[in-house]
Amino acid sequence: MQTKQKRQAVVFPKEQKILQQLGENIRLAMKRRKITQTMIAERTGLSKPTLRNIERGESTVSIGHYLRVLAVLGLAEDLAKVALDDAMGRKLQDIALLKTTQPGTRPASDRPSSTSGGMPHRPTPKASAPVSKPASSQHIQSLLELARSRANQDDRQGQNPHDGQPDTSSSGEDA
Repeated sequence: MQTKQKRQAVVFPKEQKILQQLGENIRLAMKRRKITQTMIAERTGLSKPTLRNIERGESTVSIGHYLRVLAVLGLAEDLAKVALDDAMGRKLQDIALLKTTQPGTRPASDRPSSTSGGMPHRPTPKASAPVSKPASSQHIQSLLELARSRANQDDRQGQNPHDGQPDTSSSGEDA
């Protein structure tokens, strides 16, 4: 009979440091409130080994267990603030919006669907003027390049430059 192995999330070193910081913050909050592991265990129903894993920021502990501990500490609402301010998402959305509406034009939803003759409105071409990229297109391109470079930079920070593999060293120092 085969035993079923638990699935475990792959957590990279940079992400593990974030979890360790969360565990340390929880430990400090407990100390500030003079709440012991025994008290937390009684109030949450979690075992002391699980609480120790939470304080170490172990990725094997479910987020629900972290939430239970935060709730006992009066910090559960803080979890709702995670990803609340999505600066990168707003930038990507703004880029998409800028692509659909160029300066001097109205969004398709604001345009009339037809003219008085029942034919769709089509703008007449302008006299032959030199065609150049509008300033907003250049701005969009620069934003896209910035987003790509930041994504590449984030990818490189999680990689060992010598072998292209994620850096799994436990030296505690950043490269």
